[in-house]
Amino acid sequence: MHYEMRGFARYTVELFRAMKEIAGCNVDLYSFSPGPIAPKFLAELEIKPVVFPARREILWEQVELPKHLRQARIDVFHATANRGLPWARVCTYILTCHDVIDRLPEFCGGEHWRGRWRNRYADFVSRHSADKYITVSNFSKQDICRFHHLSPERVAVIYNAANRRFYEVLPTEQLARARDRYALPPEYFLFLGGFDRRKNIGALVEALARLPNGSPALVLAGEHKWDFAVVAGRIRTLGLSQRVFCPGQIADEDLCALYQGALAFVHPSRYEGFGLQLVEAMASGVPVLASETTSLPEVLGGSGLLFDPENPDSIAQQMKRIASDFALRTALGEKSRQRASFFSWHKAAEQTLKLYMELLGRSDDIPQDRNQGAATIDAVTKPEHQ
Repeated sequence: MHYEMRGFARYTVELFRAMKEIAGCNVDLYSFSPGPIAPKFLAELEIKPVVFPARREILWEQVELPKHLRQARIDVFHATANRGLPWARVCTYILTCHDVIDRLPEFCGGEHWRGRWRNRYADFVSRHSADKYITVSNFSKQDICRFHHLSPERVAVIYNAANRRFYEVLPTEQLARARDRYALPPEYFLFLGGFDRRKNIGALVEALARLPNGSPALVLAGEHKWDFAVVAGRIRTLGLSQRVFCPGQIADEDLCALYQGALAFVHPSRYEGFGLQLVEAMASGVPVLASETTSLPEVLGGSGLLFDPENPDSIAQQMKRIASDFALRTALGEKSRQRASFFSWHKAAEQTLKLYMELLGRSDDIPQDRNQGAATIDAVTKPEHQ
């Protein structure tokens, strides 16, 4: 079965891999899971899997998990995917809450009542159990505090980052091979992500329709699900079938080439807690155009161009500026790389380790380097599994 190393899985791997690089044998990592853990996850992360089933997820989480945490004498349990903490307190608990997107009715209005109940229960348990929340932007912190009625002191902001491979400048031959593999044009604007309503792809298609024929094409990369059929229908209605390319899901090993081959990266999302694709594009040296809403201006930090995501004319205007101004593209590409260097998984791991030790009352034992002696801690996570 295919396993895509994106989202919560990518966050978990990058954070804990950097943690091991810093602390080495001073940190023991365990992965507690109700089912088989994806081989790709295990291949990329030095972690000890502990797999035990239960008839229902909630029984696994609230009954079986605390037993195994106690048996393993775990110091810190870190749930990395918005929920997953037990009610029973058997060690220090940390929850990474990336955002509250799936709690907002405008983005999850069609969710089944069981899913809504499960989320409310998980939120209730988290508020009771979490010693600390981690989130990925100041915008998300404000939203989380407001939605979950938390004091700001209970939430720490630790930014995500791009994998180091995105900083490597690829030869033109490799870029050309990636274009050929996905049948892409030589010059294109790139969007990479999902086709759900929140990503607002319809407005991006409408913006392209406002650009003259002969303008760079638009590549909408991502799995063809959610509202893809609606977007595809709009592309046909607007007569853009020769100007919009939808190659589907991109193999992980081709992402760097796809970014670096783009004229610019365009992200019209209505809501993001962070926006990892922006940092990947910036690390690739690509100009970034993004919505002026939620966390995206914070992540860009003045290094890209902003637009009103609800106004296709605003999006089109910024696309036109990029397409017609080589000097602007060059300047923004340089700013992108500079801004991307602000985000680092090494820095994120240092901040997370420091938080662990402070909560354990062992600030003097914070591991700084894998060759430097420090008290060992056991940290565990519940990853996505396949």
